[in-house]
Amino acid sequence: MSYLFDASSIFEAIVRNKVEVLAGNYTVELARFELGNVLWKRRDCVNAEKYKSLASLVKRTLNLMEVLSIDCNEAEVAELADRLNITFYDASYVFLAKSKNLSLVTEDKKLKSRVKDHIEILSLNDLSFR
Repeated sequence: MSYLFDASSIFEAIVRNKVEVLAGNYTVELARFELGNVLWKRRDCVNAEKYKSLASLVKRTLNLMEVLSIDCNEAEVAELADRLNITFYDASYVFLAKSKNLSLVTEDKKLKSRVKDHIEILSLNDLSFR
């Protein structure tokens, strides 16, 4: 089984040193920017060298994955966001998970509750049992 990971689960896998679960699986091109923003928000907590090291780790992690694009399906993603009352960002993950027949892995409880009737949705903890 293949999975599509959102940025919250990718970050959690990095923190838990479970990056191997990401290898060969999927994410959305948006994840690169979301993860970069997470690092940027924490930049005051680490020195410059550690910050660069973490950015490099994110890059290497994403290189293990297949990064997907919504490929000119903005209207469909926007409609999905409106229908499910989720952000366009989240809808891009849901759209690609559904269109590629992948389970979405997220740590976002609000997202889980909004889309659980539309796609299979898991958290990182669920994968350790599969």
